[in-house]
Amino acid sequence: MYLSLVALCLAAIVGLYFSNNPLKHSRWFILRRFINWFPLGMTYAFLYMGRYNLNVAKNAMDTLISNRDFGLIFGIGTWVYALSFLVNGPLVDKIGGKKGILIAAFGAAFANIALGILTYFVVTHRVTMKLVIPFSIVYSLNMYFQSYGAVSIIKVKANWFHVRERGVFGAIFGTLISFGVFFALAGWENRLLTS
Repeated sequence: MYLSLVALCLAAIVGLYFSNNPLKHSRWFILRRFINWFPLGMTYAFLYMGRYNLNVAKNAMDTLISNRDFGLIFGIGTWVYALSFLVNGPLVDKIGGKKGILIAAFGAAFANIALGILTYFVVTHRVTMKLVIPFSIVYSLNMYFQSYGAVSIIKVKANWFHVRERGVFGAIFGTLISFGVFFALAGWENRLLTS
């Protein structure tokens, strides 16, 4: 049911995108722009999904990680995310948005796989340790690569949308972020409903 609703929303956004053409771009330009932003946008949605994996990991660990520890881990990751823009912004300007989004995707994938493995070992009691330091390191690494994604998508998209079309781009961007949140949290909600 959820996936049908998501697919329907995605189809509506794509339809709105193709029907909204205030600057009268050619059909080829509109199609080429869609071919450009859709894979990049979905990559960003899945990156955004990776930001919430810490929430899912905390729920899986139940009482093994306190709210205070979670806040500390999340806070450190947030600071890393904010400060890494100072490095990654100029870096993506030099290397380009396409390379930047690839670095973001592979780096965040690696960090989220590491977060999953760490969570698995903690939940199955194969490792007993203080969780704040290893989770802070892994989550901060994830958030560092997340900032690559945010900078890269703006870098690539800015050249494809005229100033008068930035509202459309903002709507697309917001929808992609919402999809990322949905992808991250829908699976966990389904698990809670069926248990």
